[in-house]
Amino acid sequence: MPHLESLGDPEKRVELDFFDKEMPAAFDLDDLLRASAQVLGKGKLGTTYKVTLESGPVVVVKRLKNMNELSKKEFTQQMQLLGNMRHENLVQILSFYYSKEEKLVISKFDSSGTLFELLHENRGVGRVPLDWATRLSIIKDIAKGLTFLHQSLPSHKVPHANLKSSNVLVIQRNSQTYHLKLTDFGFLPLVPSRKYTEDLAIGKSPEFAQGKKLSQKADVYCFGIILLEVITGRIPGEISPGNDETMDDLSNWVRMVVNNDWSTDILDVEILAAKEDHDEMLKLTKIALDCTDLTPEKRPKMIQVLTSIEEIDRRRSKGLDQ
Repeated sequence: MPHLESLGDPEKRVELDFFDKEMPAAFDLDDLLRASAQVLGKGKLGTTYKVTLESGPVVVVKRLKNMNELSKKEFTQQMQLLGNMRHENLVQILSFYYSKEEKLVISKFDSSGTLFELLHENRGVGRVPLDWATRLSIIKDIAKGLTFLHQSLPSHKVPHANLKSSNVLVIQRNSQTYHLKLTDFGFLPLVPSRKYTEDLAIGKSPEFAQGKKLSQKADVYCFGIILLEVITGRIPGEISPGNDETMDDLSNWVRMVVNNDWSTDILDVEILAAKEDHDEMLKLTKIALDCTDLTPEKRPKMIQVLTSIEEIDRRRSKGLDQ
């Protein structure tokens, strides 16, 4: 098994600062370097590893890149802010490491994949379809996590900034029950320049392309795109069938198909047959299109979005109970 490449040979044992004071410091930097590591992904912010420690625990280590200009104070303050947040729909950050050349973020490992994989991989024969009730539960979990971030980080212009289906982790409870956690949140204040911000999910927002000031509404836009991805089963940025143009903005395609009149043509084939749920799908499509409005000021706040989704879910539960 490969290991994390050496971070230089520390002269002495480097203790990591753990945010959860109830948790004993079960490992240090040397333990991380010695442990077997598996690359989970190479993203715009850096490389993510699944690290199995000799003492037993499994953690996720994110090795940040392009942040060498950051001072220890800047990095530490932001990590402490993020590390002290607790929510059932956010990945828990356990610890971090700072040196001039290296910055590591260590978080809890409890995922069985990403939402991107759940929606798009293994399509075809043998795949267990993702039913509408499951998709609604997924949407609600994401909205809860993002709403909490927006309420907890009011000083941040864009609290998440990198919300996309590959940054939503899935914990499978049973065959059709999933629990979702957001990851890769809160790094925007550490990103050195607009050039690197462009690589984050908010780089796809209309206001970024227009050079306008970014706000929490850029996250709302990203949420709207994920919502459409869950409803349509399409990958944002892929070429749409019968059209040679790349649909960078999934909402453009949905608007074009719906054209102010509800059309089931947008629905993922896996949920198309659930006619009794089409009304809910329509309501959520409208929410998604509101979230992806070209004008940030016209988009709803996340707390409003969450309230609407919970109301749809509540009515569904009452309908099923009767």
